[in-house]
Amino acid sequence: MTDSRTRVLLADTPGDGPAVAARAPGRVNLIGEHTDYNGLPVLPIAIDRDVLVVARRRSDDTVELSNADPAFPPRRYVLRGEIPPFPPGDWGNYHKAAAVGLRTVLGGERSLPGGSFRAHGAIPVAAGLSSSSALTVACGLAHLALADVERPRLELADLFARAERYVGTLGGGMDQAATLLAEAGHALHIDFFPLRTRPVPVPARAGFVVAHSLELAEKSGRVRGLYNQRVVECRLACALLARRTGVPATRLGDFPDRTALLASLARLLPEDEVLAEALPDLLGVTPEELRASLVGGEALAAPGRFTLRRRVRHVLGEAERVAAAEQALRHGDLGALGELMNESHRSCAEDYEVSTPALDQLAALARTHGALGARLTGAGFGGAIVALVEREGVAALIAALDRHFYAARGARSELRLAVEPGGGAVVKRLGGAT
Repeated sequence: MTDSRTRVLLADTPGDGPAVAARAPGRVNLIGEHTDYNGLPVLPIAIDRDVLVVARRRSDDTVELSNADPAFPPRRYVLRGEIPPFPPGDWGNYHKAAAVGLRTVLGGERSLPGGSFRAHGAIPVAAGLSSSSALTVACGLAHLALADVERPRLELADLFARAERYVGTLGGGMDQAATLLAEAGHALHIDFFPLRTRPVPVPARAGFVVAHSLELAEKSGRVRGLYNQRVVECRLACALLARRTGVPATRLGDFPDRTALLASLARLLPEDEVLAEALPDLLGVTPEELRASLVGGEALAAPGRFTLRRRVRHVLGEAERVAAAEQALRHGDLGALGELMNESHRSCAEDYEVSTPALDQLAALARTHGALGARLTGAGFGGAIVALVEREGVAALIAALDRHFYAARGARSELRLAVEPGGGAVVKRLGGAT
């Protein structure tokens, strides 16, 4: 990992203490959208685009952050007492998230040394490719190495998933697990609560193209309320389903017979939006209990109204598609996988309402020009699609997207790219002064 990029970052990282480098890849979710925080599986791949962080240990408890991209200004904070976040959306919060999470499990505020950290990202930002989680993981791994501490990767995946909620987004654990645990040439089937993974071989003839919609999907910024709204709607729906079925459940993944539950949604959940004032009676709780345990103080896009049935229909149907997609990969049936991806996009658009006209157009264009399947990837509300194509058709698909989508918008060519299923994060000690 000591390549030219590492050497450049190291030369720009102040100090003469021990130095480390950590590389964390982005990820593309092939299928399984908005299922992770519901305790249901996902099927992502890590990609050959990454965030690289080079760090030097300091003798005090100060953290200095800098970024090779001037769009992300330097940041500085102290590892002492409570660590308040920077303003919402600030890139420095991802380092703080990792540090706060690590201090919690390592034994308090003196468990981590200060350090100078310099980052370089090769993952398109706010594209739904997990650039933010890759930054969190790379910063966290580098900080652990500066502290001369090692932890099992499965433990770290769970730790960083919980830690990243520091930025205010109620995410699941897919991104961190994929970034840390992926294997080259494989997708990663991930189950949650508890976190479990298994690699799934990807046929060599499968090609993947990621294409940015030109709409930013900033989960710590504009999209935060929209994303959190879906999380809260699933919590509310789960509570109502538990009450009406008598099954104790805190997540949709807790229900044992989800196929039967999916078939019964029309009887169990209201079709129309539910107003906030109607929820206490529906759920058998007081307004105060509702706010404290189910809604909380999170930023929501529409806190006064909630969609329940369609959200659950997507989540339960998506979990079934994940299981079918794994089998399609294992049998080398790319046609079946492509159709499942198309079904997933329709569900994301119609039931979960996280697609946009640009994402819909990109997915349709990809299918028209050779893709076996195409769907939004990541949280939605902008970001990117992933298209599955026979490997020999990758270049033709990219050229078609350039002609029919990007050229008319004057967009840069790096916003669409072919990706390979890559391996997980790595960390290396670099020694002292250069």
